[in-house]
Amino acid sequence: MDGAIILAGGQSRRMGGADKAQVRAFGLRLVDRLRRQLPYGMPSIVISPHYLGMPQVCESPLFGGPVAGIEAGARALSHCDRLALFAVDAPDSPQLLPHLNGALHAAPTAGAAITRAADGYLQPLCSLWHTDALFGCLGALESTRNVSVRRLVRGADFVEVAGTGAERDYDTPAELQSIPPHPSLRAHRRG
Repeated sequence: MDGAIILAGGQSRRMGGADKAQVRAFGLRLVDRLRRQLPYGMPSIVISPHYLGMPQVCESPLFGGPVAGIEAGARALSHCDRLALFAVDAPDSPQLLPHLNGALHAAPTAGAAITRAADGYLQPLCSLWHTDALFGCLGALESTRNVSVRRLVRGADFVEVAGTGAERDYDTPAELQSIPPHPSLRAHRRG
C-alpha cells in the first residue's frame, strides 16, 4: 500500500506568514486541492502544527525543518510499502504519481523516484520512495532537525522523472495568482 506525506508546516515567510495549507485558490484550500488529487483510499498524513481537520502530525519540537517533518510522517505511515512526499505549496504534484510509480517499477534497485522540474531543479518534495529506503536515508543522518531535503536525498539511490509543470510550487501571494483552476473546476468551466 502507498501513503502520502504532505509537508504543510514551516513559517511561510514568503507567503506573508499565512498558513500555506489554509491559503485558498479558487475557493479551495491548497491542502484540500492536493489531497483530492491523491488516489482514492491512499492514506495521507499532513505535517503541520495548525489544526486542519484531517490526519496530521508534526515534528517535535516544532519548526524542525522539512526532514524532521518527513520523519514524523514516515513514522505515522510506517505500515505503507511506499511513501510519496509532497509539499502543500505544490498542490498539483500528485498528478505526477503515475510517472513516479512507473519509474520506480522500471528501476527495481532504486529506492526512490524524484521529479526533476523543467527548470532543471530536482524536486524531492514530488517523489515516491520505498519506505525502507526512506528510513535508511533518515537513519543515515546525524539528526533530522534543521536538515534540508536535498541533504536527505544525497544518500538515496533514485531515478529521475521529468516534470510536467504539475510540480510547480507557489511560494508567494503573487505566484499564487497564476495557479490554474483545480482540474475538476476546469472541466466545470469549459461548458
